[in-house]
Amino acid sequence: MADIFLVSWADLFSSPENMIRYGGLTLILAIVFLETGLLIGLVIPGGDSLLLATGLLAGADVLTVPLAVLLVSMTAAGIAGDLLGFTIGRRMGKKLYRKQDTWYFKRKNLERAEKFYRDKGKMAIVLGKFVPVVRTFNPLLAGVTGMEMGRFLLLSSLGTALWICSLVLASYYLGQQFPQLKDYLHYAIPVIILLSILPGIFQYWQERRKSANA
Repeated sequence: MADIFLVSWADLFSSPENMIRYGGLTLILAIVFLETGLLIGLVIPGGDSLLLATGLLAGADVLTVPLAVLLVSMTAAGIAGDLLGFTIGRRMGKKLYRKQDTWYFKRKNLERAEKFYRDKGKMAIVLGKFVPVVRTFNPLLAGVTGMEMGRFLLLSSLGTALWICSLVLASYYLGQQFPQLKDYLHYAIPVIILLSILPGIFQYWQERRKSANA
């Protein structure tokens, strides 16, 4: 943990690997919490790449935290972040839709998340965890639209647990089997992320084709 003071903030947030190496579990939990809690996911790299890097480094014994502790604490941080985002959305109401574009807030991202939320219904809270940007805006939208908190908490818990456990466990066992991958993390993570989002890209392409034909 002391190493965090030996690097600049630019270096610290330059990659998920640096966040984990220098920030340890404390910084990992903070990023998972803030990604949805305060829209930090639109600014600081995290999300899928952070989970994959965390699991890989834990499996390779670079991050010396028990797997169970890692999964439970990260899931709790994600649910807490969702609840904060939900509360902010409930208090902001429709003001969110009148917010002007800033360097971190883009209305097109909000509209993209809103379309996903509308198309997928309540399951958007679960499925949206696997979609960047949508994951960040979903708790706000749930609060703005007046979803009952108990229902939101249940869906958020399910989605967060599935998202974190699937990515962290997969990369953890990969790190155990191939510990040398930790030296090539900056190459491995983009490839894994690309493979994980290919189904979404394919679906988007199909929808564009349908629209063009129509």
